[in-house]
This record gives sequence, structure tokens and C-alpha cells, in this order.
Amino acid sequence: MFLYQAYGLTIQSVFLLAELTKSQNTANIYIQKGKVKLPPLEATSINRQGKEAHFAGNAQEAYLGWDGIATLLAKNGDTLIVDPDFDDINPQLLSLYILSEALGLILYQRGLFLLHASAVKIGEQVVIFAGCPGAGKSTTAAAFAKLGYTVLSDDMVAIDLNSGDKPMVYPAFPQIKIWPPTVEGLAYDISTLPTLYPGSRKRVIRKPENFPTQPFPLAHIFFLEDGRDFNVTPMAGNDAFLTLARFFPLPSQLLAGKTLEHHFQQCLQLISQVDLWKIEKPKDFRILKELITWVEGKLETTHLNA
Repeated sequence: MFLYQAYGLTIQSVFLLAELTKSQNTANIYIQKGKVKLPPLEATSINRQGKEAHFAGNAQEAYLGWDGIATLLAKNGDTLIVDPDFDDINPQLLSLYILSEALGLILYQRGLFLLHASAVKIGEQVVIFAGCPGAGKSTTAAAFAKLGYTVLSDDMVAIDLNSGDKPMVYPAFPQIKIWPPTVEGLAYDISTLPTLYPGSRKRVIRKPENFPTQPFPLAHIFFLEDGRDFNVTPMAGNDAFLTLARFFPLPSQLLAGKTLEHHFQQCLQLISQVDLWKIEKPKDFRILKELITWVEGKLETTHLNA
């Protein structure tokens, strides 16, 4: 049995989850191995490592199936039952699927607002980078990490909207997943970066030293898009709302009726509390220096006006 820390919670797991930092606290979440009896599943738009996720259930009892990997049941915001397809499945590969959408279902059940995005801590504030696949979320996060900033989340950001005037971002775990061209473009030493799992081309940056456990206030959300030149424009109104709503990281089947209404209310609340921006940029690693300088300047202004 292992005890880990992630997203402000203590996780007791029967599975090795090497990405997570260890904990000595009392568990809030339990990850167990067991047989999962599946209802009929529906295909989703979620794709991971070339595999399509299948889903069934509702907000408090949700089933997720990955063919050739595992079936997972998230229930009541505190229990994740994992039924691996093979007894000898590689633990690194299995943990990738446990710590993505499956854990996200637990966080969602606990009332957190989730975004498919990366989060970077700058000073005592947080900025989020969202975008479509290939837009550069992880690359941007890795560029900040190269300069010594702490990346709180690389793939899924959990936000507490019930913590007062400012939304608070919970640290996930100290790992950034990047492709070999990003390793080269950011001048990381590939020999020091392990693969995501055996046979994967992706490399991982892990910086567990002094990784925080407490949440930090969210200052800005940036949506990354391809563009000919580097350009930043503020977003508001319908444009901001519709863009934010697009980056829900879990099966869209969850959002129906009252849960959809609640999700829209959360989006509107977030838009009213933080600044949203669109960043257009070419796919050029040299532009990242300009992007980082702009964000640093904006955070300094935000801090002075706070």
C-alpha cells in the first residue's frame, strides 16, 4: 500500500504511482484493485496514446474504459476501482491512465473545476495555459520550468472556485511530458529525461524537490493558438465563455441537464474573477522567450495592482 499527495489530497493506492510525491497524511482518496462490472459504454472524444476512451455513468458513479489497458470506476469522490486488462501490465503505463481522466473524475465529483491545461506558479500566483492538442501547453510549461519556475500541472488543472475572492489552483504532481523536438528545442539533455513508459517516445521532466502541496491564487488564463506573429489580446464575453467551456478534460457525456448548467455557471464565475487572454504565436521556440517576458510583466502588474 502506498500513500501519495496530489491536488491537495492524500491518495492511498495499491498501485505504484511513481509520478506522485509521497505523503504521511490520512487518506482522502482510495485507489483499489477490483473487478468492475461494466454497463454499456459510449465512445468519447478523449484519446490517449492512440486509444479512445469509452464512458458510462453519471457525476457520482462514472465508468471509464481503455481497451487493452483497464476499466476504471470512480465513485463518491473518494474511491477509484481499477480493473487492469492484464495482470502483468506495465505499472508506468497503467499509472498514466489512472492519473489522467480517471483521477479527474474523482476531482470532478469533489466539486473542483477542471481544465485540460498546464499551470505555472510565478511568485505566489498561478497562470494557466490551455489550447488544442499541439498548441504548445506542455512546451510552454517546460520553457518556464527551464527558467526555474514550478509547473503545478502539465495536463489537467484543478481549480477551487469556493475559496473566496480568488480561484485557487491545486498542485498536481511534478511531471511534464514532452516530445523529443521540444527536448531539443528547449536545450534539455535528453539523456537525463526518462521515457514516459517503456517504448514511449515522450520524455518526462520530473522536479519533485520542494514541490508545493498548498493551493495558490489564479491570476490569468492564456489560450494558445497558432499565428504568424506573437500577439496577445484580452478575451471577454461570449468569446471567453465559449473558449473556456471547450477545455473540459472529461467525457462530455457528464455534462447534461443540471451538471451542464452548473458547469456553465462555474465558467461564468471564473471569467468574472480572472483575466483571460488569447496568445497567438508561431511554432518557433525562440518566441517562447518573448512570451515568458510578457507573462512575467503582466504578473508584476497584477501584483502591484492587487
